[in-house]
Amino acid sequence: MKRLTFMYLFLALGILPSLAPATVILKGKTSSKVTAHVIRPNNLFVTDDKGGWFEQGLEMQQLGGWDTPYEVGARLRVVSSSGLFQVRLDEPLQIRNQANPTLVFRTPTVRLGVEGGDLKPLLVGQGTEFKNPAPPSEGDDSVGYYGLAISAYPPEGNFKDTTGIYSGVLSLTFEPVVKMP
Repeated sequence: MKRLTFMYLFLALGILPSLAPATVILKGKTSSKVTAHVIRPNNLFVTDDKGGWFEQGLEMQQLGGWDTPYEVGARLRVVSSSGLFQVRLDEPLQIRNQANPTLVFRTPTVRLGVEGGDLKPLLVGQGTEFKNPAPPSEGDDSVGYYGLAISAYPPEGNFKDTTGIYSGVLSLTFEPVVKMP
C-alpha cells in the first residue's frame, strides 16, 4: 500500500513521466535555403584635397587695401555614392576678436562651387545642391573637387583699435540628396 501511495504521489506531482526516457520524432522540413543580398552603403565623405582635414584651421588674409575683405580659400574632395548632395551653413559665421568679443568681422560670406566653376553662396538652414562628376564605372563612388571661399570685412574703426587675433567656427552640413526614380 505504501508503494502504491508513493506511485500516486509521483503521478500527482508530474515527476514520473520525466523519469521515463523521451523519444523525439522530427517530421516536416529539416533544411532551409538562406539568401542574402549585399547592398552597397550610400557614402558621402568630405575631406580636404589630400584626404584629411584642416587641423590648423584656415588663415584669412587681406591682400588689398584697408577697405577690402579678408579672404581664404580651401579645396575640398567629396566622395559620393549618389553623386548628388546639398550643403548648408548650420549657423551664421561670426569672426570675433579673442580679446574683445565686441569686435566682429562684417558681412561674412561662405561660397562653394565645383573647382574652376562658379561659386554658390551657402546659407543658414537652406541647402544648396551640388552634383559630382559621373563615376569612372558603374558601382563606383563619384569623386568631385570643390572650392570653398570665405570672405569678411574687418570691423569698423582704425587699425590701432581693431588690431588683434580673430577667430570663428565655420559649421557646414553636407548631406546626400535622394531623388525618386
